[in-house]
Amino acid sequence: MIIANHEFGFNFFEEESSFKNIKACKNYPEDFYYEIFVLAKSTKNKQIRTECANIIKKQAPEALQIAFKSRKKITTTKDSKAFDKKLESILEYGLLSKDLDLFKLYKLVCERLTLSLEYRSKEVIELFIETPRLLGQFNGIKELTISTSRQKEGFSNVVNNITQLTSLEKLELDIDYKYIPEELERLVNLKEFILAAPNLVWIPIGMTKLKTLKKLEFRGSFPFGDDDPNPNIVNFTWLTELTSLKHLRMGSFEVKDLSNVELPASLTKLELFRLKNLTALPETLGYLPKLKTLRLSGMRELEQFPASVSEFKRLEFFEAVSLPKLKKVPAAFIFGPNIKRFKSLHVAFIPYGEMSATKLKSIVIRNQKLLSFVLDNALFFPNLKDIEIMCDAPKQKSAYTLSAFKKLDTLAYRLAHNLEWVLEDIHECKNLKDVLVYGIYNPVKGKITNADVANFPQAFSKIKHLKTLTVHRAEALVLNTDNLPRKTDNLTIKFIKQVKPGTEDFLVKNIELVRTPITELQKFHSLISAKKMKLGDVNDGKNEILDFNNFRNPENIKEFNFNGNVKDLGSALKTLCNLETLSIDFNKSNTQQNNDLTTYLHPNLKNLTITNFNGNTSVIKLLLEHTPNIRFLEIKDCESIAEFPKVTLNKLKTLKLFYNNDIQSIENLEVPNIETFKVLWCENFGYNAIVTASRWKTLKFLWLQSISKEFETYPETIADLNLDTLYINAPYTKRQIPKWIGGMKSLRVLGIEKFWYSPLPVELAELTQLKIMSVNGCDFTEQVSDKFKNLNLEQLIYRFSKFRGDNMKWSKFKALAKNEYRLRRDFDKEDSETPIY
Repeated sequence: MIIANHEFGFNFFEEESSFKNIKACKNYPEDFYYEIFVLAKSTKNKQIRTECANIIKKQAPEALQIAFKSRKKITTTKDSKAFDKKLESILEYGLLSKDLDLFKLYKLVCERLTLSLEYRSKEVIELFIETPRLLGQFNGIKELTISTSRQKEGFSNVVNNITQLTSLEKLELDIDYKYIPEELERLVNLKEFILAAPNLVWIPIGMTKLKTLKKLEFRGSFPFGDDDPNPNIVNFTWLTELTSLKHLRMGSFEVKDLSNVELPASLTKLELFRLKNLTALPETLGYLPKLKTLRLSGMRELEQFPASVSEFKRLEFFEAVSLPKLKKVPAAFIFGPNIKRFKSLHVAFIPYGEMSATKLKSIVIRNQKLLSFVLDNALFFPNLKDIEIMCDAPKQKSAYTLSAFKKLDTLAYRLAHNLEWVLEDIHECKNLKDVLVYGIYNPVKGKITNADVANFPQAFSKIKHLKTLTVHRAEALVLNTDNLPRKTDNLTIKFIKQVKPGTEDFLVKNIELVRTPITELQKFHSLISAKKMKLGDVNDGKNEILDFNNFRNPENIKEFNFNGNVKDLGSALKTLCNLETLSIDFNKSNTQQNNDLTTYLHPNLKNLTITNFNGNTSVIKLLLEHTPNIRFLEIKDCESIAEFPKVTLNKLKTLKLFYNNDIQSIENLEVPNIETFKVLWCENFGYNAIVTASRWKTLKFLWLQSISKEFETYPETIADLNLDTLYINAPYTKRQIPKWIGGMKSLRVLGIEKFWYSPLPVELAELTQLKIMSVNGCDFTEQVSDKFKNLNLEQLIYRFSKFRGDNMKWSKFKALAKNEYRLRRDFDKEDSETPIY
């Protein structure tokens, strides 16, 4: 949809300001009769309506005076049904006045340059059928869409008026008539034409004269449904006349032979589909000098390509689907020196003849015969860097394996039986950096392809170094660590049966396991050297058997996540002496862990997350005193901490308190450099604690969500902070949205959610610097002030649903919705979170 903007700031939904704008112009009222007409027919302001009506009756051109005699008003409601009501009113005016410029009225009232008559209301369609000339009075629109598949036969006369719309740049017709308008050449600006015509019997001469046409989609059936192809149109030699055509998409015809068709030399993209009787493609196909994309599908009788396909100069993308009789194609066509990549090759053919594939860098292989051909001719692919194999293993081994591709740097292959030989000597590919091994999940069958493949290839163990190795979705796969490369920067293993530690040491920088158990966790840690570990929740409860003194290179570990009943946690923290990021999920029954935290100093620790801690304030104090360089602190689900200990954290930047219902006071905490403070679901965190936080003058980010219900208002001391982001809410309370927020000129992001009993204060309209605003879960019973139109928002977060009782009504909301910014349901992660330091 193309939006129409008014040169002088006329906005149909802002009648008073619009009238003021046009009235201030030099040539008022002569240059604004149509705007004045619209105001007279729509405004609720009696003074404006009277003044505008007098101008139309006494001064306006005759066409407007005649139309003004209609008693039809223009609704100012803003929804889909109202659009049809507006269009109906415009057509009513056109019935009275055949010289009336309906496009001008349409642009002012509906604010768009596109018109769709696909599924318009019955009243609108009947008005067009009653007076077909009405369509011609919309000359000026850029795009027109008409569907007659659900319309009455009389609508054909409306279609014939399309040629009056000389401004059209895009035309889409879904018609079930035998004929289309003759004089299509009058559409001198037409660039895109989409035509679906299952009953069309011939091509009018005017269609061959569309010299500005860039894209043509010509279908012999409707886009949806399983209609029979059009049997009438079999001659396509006229296509050569479309000398500016760049994109041709054509299908659903019963044509048998296209060999004598000479396509326009300007084509860059060609798509042919559902030509099931076709036996011959255009002989000159390969001579198209600019063609980059070729898609062919649904040609069940096609047995060969024309010889010219070997001559393509610029082809980059080739897709062939459902060509069952095509057995062989010239090798130079697929692997020619000018072809960069092909994709989605679903047919069972093999190339033949000589070839030169020196420029081919990437290939996706989807069938066994093609894989055999590529491997047998590996020496013809000296620059191949990216290979993806998505098929089962060939029945016979080839002359070469993947090791023949010396420049290979990216390999992806779907797990398959008997495919191991293809990977033999893969370590000889010295440039190999990234490997993906995967099973394809089929959501229809609820299964993973080749899910019973159980063995991970031993060939990878000979690779000295990989940048990334990802093993994904293999529900029967048991990965023995002895089969891994000796060194991997980033190792990710997801959704496989298990990881089994071998006997050989291996080195990784970052390892992540998701939904994958490790069978012998202690042995695993004695083999692996890593800086960052994320071993997944399925390995919970096994930490109690870990002996950290037997870890391999524990001084290298920079990040670790403890789950379950950790034995001798103090010793662990001593052994992992260079930890920078630590997450501990405590076993509540093991109070000894609380003391273990305070045995040693942790000078390198910068990020700490504590979950399910059940010690007292004194233990937390000792812990924080042992972490003098902490920058990020998160405390979750911790009991028995009513007040924060008296401690100074000079380097702390971020503090998060989640689900700590006992916490009431942070008065003793000194954080001179804090920037982010986030509190969620702490039901006793109240007014006094917020006042304390508002004394932290370095704060940039303050997020207070679902805290105490007991206090009546948020403290105004927050307004003294130089915040970038502020979020507050008030579920199950009668707290009001603070008016003082309107004075916070540093805010970029503002969240005010679940204020169920509060109007939106007009003072917030002063936040013209605001970029992101959330009003989720607010039921504004009072009209939002028009002053909010002055906001310069880029994104508005607003949850609307007829099933929720706390959502704001759209009619109250439109002052905020003035601009075409992006509506969202929730904050993005970067808006609601701060990075770990």
